[in-house]
Amino acid sequence: MLTGKYNKDASAEGRATLWGSISDKNLRIAQAVSEIAEQIGRSPAQVALNSVRQQPGVMLPIIGAKKAAQVRDNLACLDFTLSGEQLARLDEVSRIELGFPYDFLTSEGVRDLVFGGTFAQIDNHRN
Repeated sequence: MLTGKYNKDASAEGRATLWGSISDKNLRIAQAVSEIAEQIGRSPAQVALNSVRQQPGVMLPIIGAKKAAQVRDNLACLDFTLSGEQLARLDEVSRIELGFPYDFLTSEGVRDLVFGGTFAQIDNHRN
């Protein structure tokens, strides 16, 4: 997840220039992270690390810092919890688009064909 270092008003520097330009999707992610950070009075790095830390399962975010102040700022991600609404917003904006063949195979028409029109009944029993 990108932090506040990259936005549409500033050119990417350092390692980002090796990767080429920052995509529109990554700019949207950075914008959402920055907006949430501003709302709750935290740095974008803290919000990004906190959102990874709050994911289900065992997640250990890796912090990257050149200076002691950056390490202290990053570790402050442990001092707060993002709301469900904030996490949902970050999940939505950063969701990976699986594309073909996943989108095709999970389409209603293909599922009806594969399951002989019974997928909805099967899916209801799982829940």
